[in-house]
This record gives sequence, structure tokens and C-alpha cells, in this order.
Amino acid sequence: MGEEIWWDADAIAYIRSRGQRYADGVGIEREWTEEVMSDVDLLALEPDPKSRIGASRFIGHSHSAGRVLVVIAYRDLDGDLHGINAWPATGADLRLYEQGDDDGKDD
Repeated sequence: MGEEIWWDADAIAYIRSRGQRYADGVGIEREWTEEVMSDVDLLALEPDPKSRIGASRFIGHSHSAGRVLVVIAYRDLDGDLHGINAWPATGADLRLYEQGDDDGKDD
């Protein structure tokens, strides 16, 4: 996909401070989210069915982080993506990414 994602200073501080807010939390670097957006296997849920504001969920691998991350962003009226939140993928998000586009059917 390779879309650019914009982060304001408050959002960057928020994702970086994840480790301070959660006992096992990992601070997320903005650069890692850029790697997620460039992942050839990126999974994009637009809109995210779990979002109350119509935000999008992107699940992809960050080489620098060494893991799959979830990135939450919203599209402005011009179609630009603005970062809201990010965290390491676990559970259903990680399974979705690992399954990829394979729907389990033979081609």
C-alpha cells in the first residue's frame, strides 16, 4: 500500500508512552508505523468495524519493531491519513494478519 500517515506531536507522545500506561506495554515509534503502512502484506480495515468514529485499522509488520503492529488512523476530507493510536498486534488482529488473503479455499 505504501500510504503516508501523518502524526501530530500529541499522538506521537501518546503512542510512545504506551509502556508507561500499561504494565507490559511497548512504546511505539512513529517510524514503525510508517513501516507498517509499507508492508506488502498490510491488512487494511476501512472503516474499522470496531471504530465508533469511522477510523481505519491497519495491521502490518514493522521490521524495526520486530513485530506486527496495529495502527489506527482517520482519513480527512482530502483522503490523508492521520494517526490516532498504535500497539503490538495480539489475538484476533495477529491471527487476521497471519491468515493474510488466504480464505482457506483452494484456487
